[in-house]
Amino acid sequence: MQARRVIEIVQSAGYLPAELILTGYWASQSGLVVFILNGVTPQAVDLVLDPIVVTLPMTIPGVLYVDVGDKTRVREAVLFAEEIYAATRLFRRLTIRCGIAPKLIAPVDRAIRSLESRTLFERDARTPDVAKPQVATPVPTGNRLGWRATEARAWIQLQTSDSSI
Repeated sequence: MQARRVIEIVQSAGYLPAELILTGYWASQSGLVVFILNGVTPQAVDLVLDPIVVTLPMTIPGVLYVDVGDKTRVREAVLFAEEIYAATRLFRRLTIRCGIAPKLIAPVDRAIRSLESRTLFERDARTPDVAKPQVATPVPTGNRLGWRATEARAWIQLQTSDSSI
């Protein structure tokens, strides 16, 4: 697996890092991005990505999901990655055990700014006609998925109540 970037995806206070997920997918235009899922299901990430996937060509490398518990695939992903972003000490330690120098592992809070600026530069050099997707952010509400655009930003509503239609 020749991953260009490896990004750990973990919930924070019950929320998915939607902007990080979208930025990672956007960055996958220039090479495979591996999402290391730590306590997050592929289906939850898909809910964030579904609205954006249709805006990019199906020919891009895209993202690959790897569970943090799958040590073999994690090792394979980090050994050849150009960039690694860790959110937890668990993943950082696992990456170091794979032989990656600690200084090469960036905190995940730097990923969005770094990936956005680099990806926009790379995209502009290749395909200036592809529009940048809107940013999605989870919003706590009832127990179904909703989508709305507000002030040029897209919002995903993950509802947690038991109300039904």
